[in-house]
Amino acid sequence: MNGKKESISWIDRIDKLIVFSTLGVLAIFFTWAFTNTDQMGNAMNKVFVFATQSFGWFYLLMGFLFVVFAIWLAFGPFGNVKLGKEDEKPRYSFFSWFSMIIACGYGVGLVYWCVAEPLSIFQNPPFGLDTGTAEAAEISLAYSFFHWGWTPWAIYMAIAAPAGYFIFKKGEPPKFSTCLRPLFGDRVDGTGFKFLDVFLVIGVIGGVTTATGLGIMQLAGGLNRIFGIPETKFVYLIIAIVWASIFTASAVSGIDKGIKILSNINIPLCIVICIIVFILGPTAFICNMTSGSFGTMLSEFFKMSFWTDPIDKGGFPQNWTIFYWAWWIASAPSTGLFVAAVSRGRTLKEIVLVHMGFAPVATWLWYGTFGGTAFHFELMENAGLIESMNLNGTGSTVFTLLEMLPLGRVLSIAFLLLVIIFLATTVDSYSYVCAQVSTLKEHNPHIPPKGIRALWACCIAALAVTLVMVGKGISGLQLSSICASTAIMFIMAAMIISMIKDLYSEKRKKERSKKLYTNYNE
Repeated sequence: MNGKKESISWIDRIDKLIVFSTLGVLAIFFTWAFTNTDQMGNAMNKVFVFATQSFGWFYLLMGFLFVVFAIWLAFGPFGNVKLGKEDEKPRYSFFSWFSMIIACGYGVGLVYWCVAEPLSIFQNPPFGLDTGTAEAAEISLAYSFFHWGWTPWAIYMAIAAPAGYFIFKKGEPPKFSTCLRPLFGDRVDGTGFKFLDVFLVIGVIGGVTTATGLGIMQLAGGLNRIFGIPETKFVYLIIAIVWASIFTASAVSGIDKGIKILSNINIPLCIVICIIVFILGPTAFICNMTSGSFGTMLSEFFKMSFWTDPIDKGGFPQNWTIFYWAWWIASAPSTGLFVAAVSRGRTLKEIVLVHMGFAPVATWLWYGTFGGTAFHFELMENAGLIESMNLNGTGSTVFTLLEMLPLGRVLSIAFLLLVIIFLATTVDSYSYVCAQVSTLKEHNPHIPPKGIRALWACCIAALAVTLVMVGKGISGLQLSSICASTAIMFIMAAMIISMIKDLYSEKRKKERSKKLYTNYNE
């Protein structure tokens, strides 16, 4: 020994089976997307239509059961179980923790759909309502609240709780497969279960690549509305390169120096923009619209949770609710594992209450402000927002709305910055999760090597810009990642069962130990 610490290459610290299997499958899939875009899109669409029409009821049922599971976690016998040692303190302040959860959980989707979704639903409202009516507007915003409310966060909890419990309470490495040890024993360390991790990492990359592509298109739409820069493939490429350099640097920096700092910037920026829009916009109308739509969501929650429209077959629940639940489930492995990573030192009750309380409320205020403002201009002033959205696409709709307000140009530029940061935090957190799963357990996967973080970040950027350049590839990839959600749903259920089994097993052990101690003292 020479007394110096031996330097180990990041390549020697990664699980090559997981990394190269994932890269191989992605290469095949994206070659298909690039060379036969229409064929891939049609194939994925057929699978998706079959899944949503035949098993849509199952997606809705599982979404509701995940809500029940989250409530049980918080108020059941194990709510005070801490992710970590009993005396362990949270690593992050409440604000930083909450900011990272929001940035990872919803990310760019929150800014992409805040205006486009309620207006899109308004054109084809559910429950047989006529378009253009007050009832259609109210149910449109109510459904937006529902789609971005309790159920998505409960879906994330279905991964975050088991992952956090097994990683920080039981000392397992940050992998999905090891969360199943109570069910399958040491077989989870074998090669077969590594392919489970491969499957989920592929789903993670597919999902975030789609979100990234949509974000690139929204950035291009914003630049076009604000500065008149045409939306060309060359512009897409420049945006991707500049933005990729930002999030790759952040991903390599890690959670504390990258994701945390960006999240601490974009959440305050969100708050400032939301407050300004609320004040400069139709304030009273926003309050009334938000209040009425929230009440509608509460009164129709159970109907929304289970409605499949089996008689009229209008397609609304399949195209919206079931699509969203499948999307959240496909995103759950990455979001759940990241939430678990930043929640160390907190109790299950605390995590659930933030996920099911603070996070949805923040989302409802955001959607209520932007959705309410959009409906005021559309219905009260005939501003033509829907016509503009149908003509120019959903990505630029929010910028069209902001231009109608005082300080519209300033707000649009601030919103553009918000999109950039949200994109960075989304990709950062997802690539960090992929890096953790890809790192060998003997090489501290909690802090994965910079090389593998950079690899996954660059991979996501390259795949996203490729699909945007192709055109239709984004929709095909989006459908493919959602199709994978059917299998992911069963894995999530297994993780929950595994966690519950171990919780009760530990409870019985403590009761036996307590009984033996009592008998001994007697």
